[in-house]
Amino acid sequence: MANRHGARNTEELIYRAAVGLMAARGYHGTTLRDVARAVSLQMSSIYYYFPSKQELLLAVMRRTTRDLRAAVEPPISAAGSVRERLGAGIRAHVLFHADRRLETLVTDSEIRALEGEGREEITALRDAYGDLFREVLETGLQEGVFSFEDSHVATNALMTMCAGVAVWYRPDGHTSLSRIADQLTHLYLDGVTASPPRQA
Repeated sequence: MANRHGARNTEELIYRAAVGLMAARGYHGTTLRDVARAVSLQMSSIYYYFPSKQELLLAVMRRTTRDLRAAVEPPISAAGSVRERLGAGIRAHVLFHADRRLETLVTDSEIRALEGEGREEITALRDAYGDLFREVLETGLQEGVFSFEDSHVATNALMTMCAGVAVWYRPDGHTSLSRIADQLTHLYLDGVTASPPRQA
């Protein structure tokens, strides 16, 4: 049991070191030797857990994307109106990106570095995650609550705007994370909420 816990701890140390290095240097600027040095391990130990740098990047993206969905889907499902569902999803998306800043930076910026089946897997996971928002937006459009032309454009705009928090948010900034989440939620909702046509 102790060995099993030790193995999990070692794998997590490697994972965390890789996330930090890739977030700072990029995937192509990070080597497995860099990761090994960061955690004071031999290369053989790195290869035991992650046979290649591609496998390590895939592990980061897979965990982050799955955890993101697990954090965002329940608030959307639990909310009432379509506007409340979208607002709950936006808020959860923002909070996750701020809380898991380094992982989301790597996941959002290094998709082109993935190859073959790994890239296909993460693309499918990301598309399925985006569908959570797209379906809410399309429901709101049908109900006359939202007004937009293309749900894919509206979804991509939402996700990109909120993901930017991982780049510029700082815990010691002048605005709290909760307040930032509120502001981004209102900013996006006010941009898609249908309004009566102006009188000529």
